[in-house]
Parts: sequence; structure tokens; C-alpha cells
Amino acid sequence: MISLSVLGAIHTIIAIVAIIFAIAAFIQSGKIQPGTTTGNYYSILTVLACLTAFGLSKAGGFNPGHALSILILVFLGIAYLLRRSSKGWTKYIQNFLMTTTLLLSLIPAVNETLTRIPLGHPLATDISSPAIAKTLMALLVLYVVALILQSVFIRKMQTATHRE
Repeated sequence: MISLSVLGAIHTIIAIVAIIFAIAAFIQSGKIQPGTTTGNYYSILTVLACLTAFGLSKAGGFNPGHALSILILVFLGIAYLLRRSSKGWTKYIQNFLMTTTLLLSLIPAVNETLTRIPLGHPLATDISSPAIAKTLMALLVLYVVALILQSVFIRKMQTATHRE
């Protein structure tokens, strides 16, 4: 049986909804863009997921998940600050930061999911399990492909804007 604290359940629900908004953003525009409705909902929910993560710890005390939360919060903050810039290169950095926040969010999500599901016979026993390693490697490949495609799209948009 999955044993989650009340805070753990709240954190999980918030994080799942944030990921749904990230997927919606990718479907709508190919990226998570600060300032758009889906981008803002993703960001707000991700901040809440990070903040609730600080109250969670299997071993007690500061853990790698907390470090990821801090990094995600920093990346989100920088991405939103870059919205104020009119320099073309900032779109690439902003895109990298937002996409990276999703990847970093998925690392503990994969670990927690695969070590709990299916009930009674989880696919993984701990972070070093092959199922987790293979899933994270697949996510890393998707992440790199997404960044490349997003960069090409940004470049095309900037080129089209300069021609007009």
C-alpha cells in the first residue's frame, strides 16, 4: 500500500497538475513560456510543489530533492526576470531554464513513482535500480531533443521577425 503523509499527498497532487500544465504548454506552443496562462499556472504550481517538498524527507533533514527544489526555484526566478529583456539570446536561456525545471521536477517523480508502483511489487527498489536509470536516460534524451527543436523554432521566429 502506498503510504503518503497528508503533506506528501498534497505535494503529489500539486506536482502532477504542474506537469499536466507543462504538457499543455508543450502541446500549445512547443515550450513552457513564462507570461502565458499555461506557463504561469505551471510556474505557480511548480513553486508550490517545491515549497511543499521542503516538508518531506524519508531520511530526515536536507536531501537531494530539496536541492533540486532550490535549483528549480532559482531557474524559475531567472526565467521570469529574463522576460524583461529585449535581447534575442535571452529567449534561448529562458527556454533552457523552463524546460530544465520540468526535467528536474521529473527526477524525483520518476524515483517516487517507480519505487511505489505497482502496489506490492514496485518496478524499482531504490534510486540505483535499472528501471529508474533507464527511465531517466529516456527523459534526458527527450529533454535534449526538445531543447534542440525549441532552439530551432526560436531561431526561425527571430529570423522571420527581422525580415518583416
